[in-house]
Amino acid sequence: LNFKVNKGETVAILGATGCGKTSLVSLIPRFYDAVEGEVLVDGVNVKDYKLDDLRHKIGFVLQKSELFSETIEQNIRWGDAEASDEEVRRAAEIAQADEFISGFTEGYKDMITEKGSSLSGGQKQRLSIARALLRKSPILLLDEATSALDVATERKLLKNIMNDEYARTCIVTTHRPTVLGVCSRVYKISDRKCMILNEKEVSAMIMDF
Repeated sequence: LNFKVNKGETVAILGATGCGKTSLVSLIPRFYDAVEGEVLVDGVNVKDYKLDDLRHKIGFVLQKSELFSETIEQNIRWGDAEASDEEVRRAAEIAQADEFISGFTEGYKDMITEKGSSLSGGQKQRLSIARALLRKSPILLLDEATSALDVATERKLLKNIMNDEYARTCIVTTHRPTVLGVCSRVYKISDRKCMILNEKEVSAMIMDF
């Protein structure tokens, strides 16, 4: 397959569970290495980067959110320990998390129970996305990372990322077509092939969902 994302684009990869979406995006930060062909970031083969340098360029958010038994603020600050309070709040606002955080008794100082059991799946995902946004990596990979969100929140979150003053190249993997209308381009993985969808095909998939 040939797969290209231009700088600053938000691109969706659509496909059924198990079709290879995660395997595809995992080649970028070298969680796996391609055995044939090559993967390029800024025109450089990922194998030619020092691993730390490559992964510094990339924020990766998985479907299953990993949170720690610390405050909400501390969990977000794992993205950047030196960030200001305003930067933490801004990351949470972009991730559509500030409103529910502000509703807690202690706000950003509220403690998270072990593995985030006191939070809903959507809240955990938004905190994980806020953490990745705070890191300010030029590439952001969201691997089914909005699957627990309702459609309206998911769309607002992606639009916020696209409109943020810090420009990112964002790749979103999903099995549902609800966010495809806000993305620059849509690829579909099916039958071991990766094909680009035209606007008419994307619209039809959204209408049929």
